[in-house]
Order: sequence, then structure tokens, then C-alpha cells
Amino acid sequence: MERKIWLNHLEGTSISPAPSKLHDLGMDYSKICTKISAHLGGNCKVILTSSGIEAINHAIKGVSFRQKNKGAIKVEEGASLAIRNTVKWLRKNGFNEQVDVTITCMSAVNSTTGEIYNIERSDNSIMIVDGCAAMGRIKFNMENIDLLALQFDGFGALAFNPKIRIDPLIHGGGEQDGRRGGYIPNALLQGFSLPSQIPLELDLFLLSQIEAFGFKINTSKNRAPGIINISLEGVSAEAVLIDLAAAGVYMSASSGCTTSTGIPDASLLRLGLTEDEALSSLRISISGDTTEREIVEGITVLRDVITGFQN
Repeated sequence: MERKIWLNHLEGTSISPAPSKLHDLGMDYSKICTKISAHLGGNCKVILTSSGIEAINHAIKGVSFRQKNKGAIKVEEGASLAIRNTVKWLRKNGFNEQVDVTITCMSAVNSTTGEIYNIERSDNSIMIVDGCAAMGRIKFNMENIDLLALQFDGFGALAFNPKIRIDPLIHGGGEQDGRRGGYIPNALLQGFSLPSQIPLELDLFLLSQIEAFGFKINTSKNRAPGIINISLEGVSAEAVLIDLAAAGVYMSASSGCTTSTGIPDASLLRLGLTEDEALSSLRISISGDTTEREIVEGITVLRDVITGFQN
């Protein structure tokens, strides 16, 4: 049997076999949105998007267009590249001319290192959070969050406080209560389920397997389960990924937002890594459905691939 081991989970979910008809399991838009909202405490509205990155853009730009000329945007340390690039674009277009901060953007979990950030309000600004790497890893709700971007298998979602007014990012024919034009293809919604929580025992097993092979770990102790970043010590991460994929094992060079840029991840540089060390790092990430056998086999293949480069 052809091997397919996925060790690059970020959203923490896996799609189950799809039903023949979407409505047979009630997996229509309204029920999926209600299910996500209930998972977050039930006091928020949800719209579905093509991806978590679209949800981030929609949250930041949708609020900023409403708040234009009313204040500045603050980006917390460790915010995802998607957040930083979106805010960078807005600042180029005149959305940062005021002194008072009205919008604060941050990540719940760093998708490169797994570091968990405290979501706390320090002012009355609108709180926008990238939660794409958090689902299935940490438990949180909308208590201190106004808008929350999420990533599931095949699509994203934006949860938000009903009191917050946001402009559409995509205009259409009034779909999703006029908040986002167009729909997500039904095929991507079939078999939807909320991510199962990654067991602590499985995370500790992953950590023990990585430590057993002597890999240098680039992750803080305040780490979300199932995300570990390691250094390859002079070996090209991109070359390793190619050989891993050929062997049926899939990992990531860094977060999904920075893999293709060729720019060292700022999160790794903050940990003290050099640019070369940051570019030769791998992120190993699992979901609650990953098995111990897959972890052992995947890490063993990784060791063999790295040994081949070093010899």
C-alpha cells in the first residue's frame, strides 16, 4: 500500500467520507455556521470563507474600512505573516494616520513554533485574532475576541461579535446575509466535523520521538500541542521536504504563510536562530487523528533522509 503520512496538519482536522447528499447530514451553510458558533460559546455570528487567510483579510480590511480615519492598527508580537501583510497594505493606503489605536491584531497560536499567546484586552480597541493554528490545540472562546479567523479542511471561517459592523471583502448577490458574496463549493463542506482535541499523551509521544533522534527543538515551553519546530543543522529544509514527499511523508518548512517566500520566519529569529538556521528548520505538526505508528514511521524516515544528506 502506498504510504501517506501527514505530519503537516495545521487546522487539526481530517475529512471523513462524504455523504451522497449534503443535506442528509444537515451539513448546509447555516448548520455548519451554527456548529462553529456553538463550539465558540454561541455568542457569535459565523461566515464561511475560502480559507483562513481570506478570513483574516476580511476581518482586518472589513473593520478598517468601517474605521477609516478613526484610529490606528496595532499588530502584536508574534502575529502571523497574513496579519502583518494585510496591515502593511492598509498602512500604505492611509489607515494608520491617527494616534489612537482602534484595532488590535494578534495570533492565538504561532503556526511556526506553536507558542501560545495570551488573548487579553489592554484597551477598548477591536480585537482581531488569527486562530487558524489553534483549533484542536487549545480551548478558547470569543470572550475577549471581536473577530476570529479559523481554518478547517478545505475552507475557512470568520466568527465575529454581532455588534461589530464589517464591510464585505467580496461583493456578490447578498449571500451569507450580504457579508460575503459567493458560496464555498458543497464538495468542500461534505463530511465537515469540528477538530478533535489533540491528546496530551499523543503530543508528548511526538516530542519523545523527536528528542530520541537528537533533533534541536526550536519551540518554547508555552507550546500548543501538536506543533514542534526543529533545526536540521546545515541541511536545506526544502531539499529534505522533497525527499520526504517522495517517501510519502509530509512536513512543512515553516508556517504555511512563509514557506514560499524564502524569507526567514521572524518567530524563529526571535528565538535566537540565525537566518541560515531559520531557513533550515522544519515544522512537524499533527492532528488528533494522527497515530503513534505514523509518528514513529514519519520521524524515522526524516532521520534517514537527513542522514543521507549528511553522509
